[in-house]
Formats: sequence, structure tokens, C-alpha cells
Amino acid sequence: MSGHAIADIRNTYGCSFIGLIIGVMLFGITALQTWIYYWRYGNRDPKALKLFIAIIFLLDALHTSLCIYSIYWYLVLNFGNVEILGHNVWSMKVQINVNGLVDYMVQLYYARRVHIVGGSIIIPIIIVIFGTTTFALGFLFTTRATALRSHHISLIPVTCIGMGSSVVADILIAGSMCWFLYHKRTGFAKTDSMILTLMTYSIQSGLLTSVLACAMLISFSMAPSAKYSDIFFWPMSKVYANSLLAMLNSRDYVRERSSAADNAFGLSSIRVEQRSEGDKSRRPAVSVTVHRSATTDFPQGKRDHDVESSTIENRKLVWSLHFSVATTALTFILSFEGGEYSL
Repeated sequence: MSGHAIADIRNTYGCSFIGLIIGVMLFGITALQTWIYYWRYGNRDPKALKLFIAIIFLLDALHTSLCIYSIYWYLVLNFGNVEILGHNVWSMKVQINVNGLVDYMVQLYYARRVHIVGGSIIIPIIIVIFGTTTFALGFLFTTRATALRSHHISLIPVTCIGMGSSVVADILIAGSMCWFLYHKRTGFAKTDSMILTLMTYSIQSGLLTSVLACAMLISFSMAPSAKYSDIFFWPMSKVYANSLLAMLNSRDYVRERSSAADNAFGLSSIRVEQRSEGDKSRRPAVSVTVHRSATTDFPQGKRDHDVESSTIENRKLVWSLHFSVATTALTFILSFEGGEYSL
């Protein structure tokens, strides 16, 4: 294989291979969070939500399998066949639609949450419109890419509109959730602490998905014939799935944190002071000792240990996501700067 062919592979399927590695790492976190969800909420959540999570996990697993097969088909089964690298294998086309379907389903769930929290129907409808636009343009992208040998400059408008719609939908979800939650503050420490935590999760999840969509949009616009965008696009469904699972798995932690801010007053002892014989006309003095103690929604013991463990687990998962995104950005920069030796 010539040096020029190697350079082309490094700028195309080398980037796809990097996206595959990051995606597999994130899928491992998805599998862990899915197991934690069913272990912790399997007997508490409604069947519809449990079925929804199962579908998300299975679709994400299917997307991971399609990406693995695509790389295997190009770089192993057709090793040394330079001509075949310009063709689109069926799994490469299907994975785009599966990825978009996971993103679309998660955005629909968030739109429903916005409606429940805020009571508004206008903003959820706008979110659904932008999410549907992204999902529909994903199918259009697949159809056009099938007729072409590779990503072409004519696909830039479709990608820009699709990824732009996804960014707008994510910003609307995070912004509207924060807006409605902010106006539900009551001035009580327990409620305000819960609201602040929910606002933080909304901003973090919306920020991660928006950054990936913007990075994918910029990279594809700069080099449509290359595959730099796969570094960001292939892990995108895993980021959406993990943001949803992290929110669901953190519910106990949010309740525990808000309950810790709620304090109660308790009477620990009552002592009656006896009066002398010459002072019987006066009523006996009663001394009341009041202790201020924090209360929680859970009994002490094993449940407290579970909540503490879940807090540590969720923090580790969030940091893992942040590390993966940082690694993706660094790899993308090195890919552009490294040129022929980028992989």
C-alpha cells in the first residue's frame, strides 16, 4: 500500500477508529449505568420507563456493533484494497440512523420533562420540531451519501442544518429546565437545594451534547471528504444515553442532599425542678432541653451507605464523561496538526 493511501486512511478511517474507541469506552459506562438503574429502580419505576431505558440500551448496543463491524469490514476484511475504501458499507449507513434515533428518543424524553416541570406546551413542541428536523435530515444524509463514493461538499448544508437543529434543541432543553426550576424556588433550604442540583444536571447534560454537536459540525464543514467528524459523531449517542441514565440514577442522591438541608427540632429531655416546703404556692419549674438534628428521608444504616455509594458512583461517571470529551477534543486537534502522521 502506497504512502498516499496510508495518509488517506489516517484522515478517514483512522478518525473513525478513534471515534470507535471512544464510543466503546462510553458504551461501557452506559452498560454500567443501565445495570445500576435496574438494580436501584427496577421495583420502583413504572414499566413504561423501564421499557424505554431497555430500548435505549439495546439501540446503543446495536450502534456500537455496527461501528465495530464497519471498521472490521474496511480495515480487516478489505485490508490492502484501496478501491473499496471509497464505498459505503451497509453498516456504515445504518449506524447513522441508529445514532440519530437514540438522540431523538432522549430529546423527546427531555421535552416531556420540560412540559411536566414547566406546564408549558409551546417550548416542548419547539424542542420536538428541532429534534425531528435533526432525525429526518439524518435519513436524508444517509440517502445522499449512498449515492456518493464518500462524504461530499454537497452534504454540508444537510449536516449544518441537522447538527444546528440538534444544538438548538439541547440548548432549549437545558435553558427551559433551568428557567422553570428557578421560578419554582420557595425560599426553603430543602426545596432550593434540590432545585439547584437539578439545574446543575440540566446544564451539564446540555453542555456536553451541544459541544459534541458543534465540534462535529465544524469538523465536517472544514473537511467534508475526510472523517474527522466521526470522532465526535460516533460517541454522540452514548453521551445522550449516559446523560439520561445519570439523571435517573441520581434521584436518590438529590433527595438525600435536599433532605440533609431540612432540620427538625426534637425534645430530648424534660426535667421538673422540685421546690422547697416554703415555696409550694408557686408552680414547679419545668426545664426543657431542645436538640436540633438533621433528618433524612431514609432510615439510618444500610440505606445511608447506599446513598453515599451512589453519590460516589455518579461523580465518577460524570468525570469519566468529561475525560472522554477532553480526550476527543485533544485527539481532534492532533489529527489536524499531525497531517500524515496523525494516527
